[in-house]
Amino acid sequence: MLVSDQEFLDTLRGAVDRYFAAVDNWEAAYCRYYRMPGIATPSSDLVEERREFEERRRELSAMLPRVRLLCFKYGKQDVFAGLPYAALGQSAPQQRMDSAIGRGERGAVMACLIELSVLCREADCGFTSGEEKPPSLIDRIIAFFG
Repeated sequence: MLVSDQEFLDTLRGAVDRYFAAVDNWEAAYCRYYRMPGIATPSSDLVEERREFEERRRELSAMLPRVRLLCFKYGKQDVFAGLPYAALGQSAPQQRMDSAIGRGERGAVMACLIELSVLCREADCGFTSGEEKPPSLIDRIIAFFG
């Protein structure tokens, strides 16, 4: 069943929110104890958070192809491509206080979601964007003689 672009964006917004929450939950659990950065086998106290993170990553990754198409369709930069590649646990909690997905990246994703939502609603209502291209030289010549 094919859903409209607006319904897809609403679903995507929920998936992005759940993904960010899973990253935040994992990092909160990771920061409870001193840990060595980049350990190959995560400790057993992070199993539940890691499982939740992996589920949310798969959910988001499944939506990325359609998001790429929407970004291309509306002329927006694809800021979603790097989200599934967040590296968790690459530094000790005492060395780094920021998230694996920084505020700038989160802000860019949310801004893009809002802009795509507005553009989809305008397209559904039949409005055209104010950013129309000026006619080409050939079109102007044809209009002049035609």
